[in-house]
Amino acid sequence: MANQDEIAEGFNAGYTLEKYRPELTQQLLKATQGVDLPFFEGFQAGSKEMERERAFSKSKGIAKLKEFSKDIPRPTQNRSKDAKDKGFDMER
Repeated sequence: MANQDEIAEGFNAGYTLEKYRPELTQQLLKATQGVDLPFFEGFQAGSKEMERERAFSKSKGIAKLKEFSKDIPRPTQNRSKDAKDKGFDMER
């Protein structure tokens, strides 16, 4: 049972540190590579989980923005007007 507690503590530490200080997390992972302790096993798993969630939410957010903005008219410069008129027309 103590092993599972250590793994859980490591997971939480890795997840939280990856969320707020990813560069530090990568340094710690590099420094502890090859260390066979339950805490660092959990730390690595927590870090990877946060990376997966960040990548998923980023791609999901971009998709939602694209979907939301597809019906918004885009301004385009009308080239048929003379040089004095530099206005924009709204594309529909």
